[in-house]
Parts: sequence; C-alpha cells; structure tokens
Amino acid sequence: MKKTLIIAVLIAIAVGYASFRKNLIYDLGQTTAVGVPYQETPQGLTSLKAETCGVCHQEIYAEWRTTMHAAAYTDPFFQAYWRKDEYEWSCLTCHTPLENQLKQRIVQFKNGDFSQPQFIANNRFDPELQQEGITCAACHIRDGVIYGPYPAEQLNAPHPVAYDERFLSEQICLDCHEVPAKPFSFLRSGICGTGGEWEGGPYIKKGYRCQTCHMPEVTRPLVAGQKSRKNGRHLWRGGNSPEQVAKALTITAKRQGNTIKVDITNSGAGHNFPTGDPDREVFITAKLINHKGAVLQIKELHIRRIIIWKPIMIELSDNRIKPLETRTLSFEIPNWLSNKPLTLEVVGVYQILSERARKKLETHYGLKNYPPVRYSFVKKTFNANEL
Repeated sequence: MKKTLIIAVLIAIAVGYASFRKNLIYDLGQTTAVGVPYQETPQGLTSLKAETCGVCHQEIYAEWRTTMHAAAYTDPFFQAYWRKDEYEWSCLTCHTPLENQLKQRIVQFKNGDFSQPQFIANNRFDPELQQEGITCAACHIRDGVIYGPYPAEQLNAPHPVAYDERFLSEQICLDCHEVPAKPFSFLRSGICGTGGEWEGGPYIKKGYRCQTCHMPEVTRPLVAGQKSRKNGRHLWRGGNSPEQVAKALTITAKRQGNTIKVDITNSGAGHNFPTGDPDREVFITAKLINHKGAVLQIKELHIRRIIIWKPIMIELSDNRIKPLETRTLSFEIPNWLSNKPLTLEVVGVYQILSERARKKLETHYGLKNYPPVRYSFVKKTFNANEL
C-alpha cells in the first residue's frame, strides 16, 4: 500500500512536470543527439552502400548482412516500437546513424537544449542507404577516410585509410549501447544500460571488451588474395541468437543429503543477464522427476526488469543476474524418496518481448509476422542420485 501511494505521488508530480518539457525517451547529449554528420563518398569508392564495401571485403559483408545491425531500421519490431513512440527522432541516432540516412537534418538546438532540435528537409537524403540501418560507413567513414583498427602503412588499400584506437576498445560500441535515463526518472541505471553494466563489471579489468564476445577473433584476409591477419567477425550476436545467449549461463547441481541445489551463474556475459531492451526476460524452470516421468516438484526463476514508462520512468524491480553472480534454486527431497531414482531437469527460456507487449504491438502498432520472440536456449538433465 505504501509503495503504491509513493508511485501515485510521483506520477502526479510528473504530470505537472511533463507540461514544461517534451517527453523524450531519454536524456540527450552531444553524442546521442547529433549522430554522424553527412559523409561524402571516399575517393576510390562508388558509394557509401555496404555492397560497395562487399566487393572487396566479401566475408565481412556476408556476415554483416545476417546481423541485427543490418536490420536496425527495417526490423518490424523496431518499426512497431518506433510507431508506438510517435516516431521519436532520437531513435534514429542509433538505428540510422548517418545524416545521409535521414529525411530531415538538424540545423541547431534551441537554446542549446538537445531536447529541442530544429529541422529542415535533408536534400541529400539517401533512402536506399537508410534501409541499411547500421551500415559500414556509420562506423568506418569520416571525412573521406575509412578508419579501422590497423595503421595505414600496414594496408595496401585503394582508398584513404587511417587508424582509430576506438575500434580496439568498447567505446565504439557504447555510443549506442548505453542509453541514459531521461531527466526526472527513477531508474538505478540507464534505460538500456549495457555499457554501464559492462564498465562496472569484472571483465573490463581483465582486458576484455565488447568485441571479445560479440566480434569473435578470426585470422583471415581482409580482402581476397591479401595476406591473413587477425580481425573480428562482424556478427554482433546478442539476444536474438539462442547460440549466443546459451553461452551466458552455467548451470550446475549438487546434492547434500536430501537437499539439491541448482546454481545458475552468469559466467559468460560481461553485463547483466538479460541486458538491453527492458522488455527482455528469462525463465529458468527446474523440475524434479521420478522414474515414471511424473513431476514431483517445480522451482522457477523469472529474471527481468520492470519499468513504468509514462508519464515518468519508474523502475519497480530488477533481479537480473550480474556478471559472475549466482542464483540458486533448492529442492528438499522427502525421506521416503531419498533413495528412489530421481531426475533433475533444468530449462532456460529467453523472451525478447512479453506476450502482453507483443499483442499490443500487433493490435495497435502494425507488428506482423514477426519471428518467434521466445525460445529455449538451454536444457540440462542431472541424475539426482549421482549428484
């Protein structure tokens, strides 16, 4: 009752506050508001389109085409949520980062306030490039030069190249994967706080970076016919990949007397599990089963972050698993079952979008024929008598 009253008071205050400020999705700064300025095509290239890069960088291009980066704008999930958020312009700062990809461009911010942009039509808008979402040029091209993780003297390139140390750090990822909270919100971290979770975790101190997991290292030629060198696969697998998600958790079981404990450890993610969009949630279900297949006991762990979005943002709860943190599910076996054949089955299900949110997007915001957003990513079976 007390908690409900506090929330009601906060909402009442926010209603008044909202009349004085546009209800932005998050608080904007120089990086998140402006995006990447207009880029000309570098000498030696015919366009900024990814397929132009793919003429020479064939393997990298083939990988990029399979990614959520390539679908950052066209993804039906994004389009439905963007419609729900009334086509909030700041979403495009990450989903189509180049000014070349925008129908309107920002000419200034009123009184220097990043929440008050002033637009004009962008007569250099490239609709085909817009469809490419986070395309090659968004990260690699600035002022007619293609930047990357190699010194120019190591490359024999037909176009201008230069070294940028950001490609060897997490900073190039955090421009987008660290969405801060908007003003007058009550959150313990950003809306999508993956960057902050990473920076506050244990792996950054060990020299790991985002690319370690999400751009796994491979030795291959950058261009067919050239010498092989170490580079990262352009995959960026995350919550949409059951294989990637399966790497996050280690599930073990141990028995002491009539007590069985199932430990679920975030051993493979450098950030909270799950991370990213707050709609994501995980269900861990452990079942104790007898020799006839009957389920004797069920223990469940529902891992998620619950946020109220409007009129202000309030974080009601967050029980996501931090890096190297362990959660435990315990079973107590009755004495009469202690020597009977028993099996322990543990299943993990990852859900990108709750059924309630999915139905709302389908009913009101045009989401259609979207692939499954709920999948099983791990299943482990233990002989309870051998633990």
